[in-house]
Amino acid sequence: MPYRLSTNASSVTTRIRVATAGSAVLLFLLAALFYGTVQRYQYLLTRSELAHDVLLNYLTVSDHTYRKLNAMGEIVAQGRVEDHQERYSNAASLRAALTKVRQSIAAEVAFVQDPAESEELDHLVEIERLSEQIIAASTRIRSDVGLGRLAEGRRELTHLRSEAIAGRFSELIDIALEDERREVVATEQAAQRLGSQITWALPVAVLVTFAFGILVTVLISGSITRAVDVLRRTALAYASGDFDYRTDQLYEREFAELGDAFDRMGEELSRRRDAAVKQARDLEALVGERTQGLRETNDRLALADRSRRRLLADISHELRTPLTVIHGEAEMALRGEAKERGEYVEALERIREQALHTNRLVDDLLFVARAEEGHARIDKRAVAVVGILKAVCADFSTAAESKQIDLQSEFADEYIVVYGDSDRLRQVFAILIDNAIRYTETEGHVRVGLTLAGSGVEITVQDDGIGLSEEDAEQVFYRFYRGSNAQRAAKGTGLGLPVAKAIVEAHEGRISLTGTPGEGATATVWLPAEDSIRAIA
Repeated sequence: MPYRLSTNASSVTTRIRVATAGSAVLLFLLAALFYGTVQRYQYLLTRSELAHDVLLNYLTVSDHTYRKLNAMGEIVAQGRVEDHQERYSNAASLRAALTKVRQSIAAEVAFVQDPAESEELDHLVEIERLSEQIIAASTRIRSDVGLGRLAEGRRELTHLRSEAIAGRFSELIDIALEDERREVVATEQAAQRLGSQITWALPVAVLVTFAFGILVTVLISGSITRAVDVLRRTALAYASGDFDYRTDQLYEREFAELGDAFDRMGEELSRRRDAAVKQARDLEALVGERTQGLRETNDRLALADRSRRRLLADISHELRTPLTVIHGEAEMALRGEAKERGEYVEALERIREQALHTNRLVDDLLFVARAEEGHARIDKRAVAVVGILKAVCADFSTAAESKQIDLQSEFADEYIVVYGDSDRLRQVFAILIDNAIRYTETEGHVRVGLTLAGSGVEITVQDDGIGLSEEDAEQVFYRFYRGSNAQRAAKGTGLGLPVAKAIVEAHEGRISLTGTPGEGATATVWLPAEDSIRAIA
């Protein structure tokens, strides 16, 4: 189907990009404007605070100076000095106030960074000079009055109150206070104006941004809504089975391309529907034939399975009776007197040993059969796995030493507990360790390990013996199966691993055997752990 639009078709992606870029620029300009305004407002507030500090410190200087002048007048008028300590504290307070003025002016100059502000320091130097003259004159007046020289004290007070000292000091203080007041008022007014500008500019900026967003949304959403509606109608038509429906009225490049894809999909679906109808008819006939064949095969398999189970049960039942008789006869023969007792004992011990072995074989067959039917009988309780492993390793230590095999064991945790049948688990571990020793050459190694694995424990028995192939690994858990290497290396019935598998699965665990021919094998048993019980080593 030919493409429906020319290269001049509009693009929704272009519109979105332009709108996004415009929004980003607008937001950046607004952010820059408000950031600069806030910085300016903060600058004015800080400058106003610094001017306030200078003003307050000047007022403190003025207060201390006029108090000193009044005190000197009272001393001369009374003709005596009553508080000698006050002369020192008043002078120290005045000097401390002057120091604060200098610090405040220095802070203001450093913040404003305007050379004109440094003129305040020159003005302060003149005030400090007059303050020191006042302090010195006060000291002389106190001294004259204290020594009874009232005439000299009055002359000194008159000089202190003259225009040259007190008058000039008052003039300089008034000028400084007036300058600072003007600066405070100017900065506060500028801050108020800036605050007013922010107050009306913020709503305007929000409205402009909101209007721009609405405009962009309307322009873009209209195109998207129209295109989505066309595609929705097309999808509904296809869902109802009308694959001949075709899209139209798609003017934006992206949606036009999507519409073409929908049309091609409709054509393909129509073609495949026709092919599927034909295949369904053919398949229906084939399925009918295969179903009948599978039904017959399934009946045969079910019959074979029932026969197998019955055979195992019959074998177990039939073997148990003669074995019991053999065992009883052996017991009776042991008490016979026709031959030497030693001969009877030797012969009948062998009979009883074989009878017991055959009896164990029957028990294993019965256990496997019951396990396959889901009726395996096990006596579960809290069991310390490490204790069982250590006991089994001790049982096989003599067999390992006889072949000069290094039997090693390593346990991650001495206190791991599982919920299971200790006798059956011991049987599993004995089967695995016995196989590892029997199929390992002289001076070989067998390693028994136990680690935590998820919500359970993992027991591994690893050897460096004859190993096994992948084919053998898949079949070793079938009853009576023995690989070619195993048959040449040692005798056996091929029932040990199937019994071990039945026991492990009865404990809701897993067992596997892996290896490489000539490089050894690893048996792995996973059992769920019992978290609520801790064994005592």
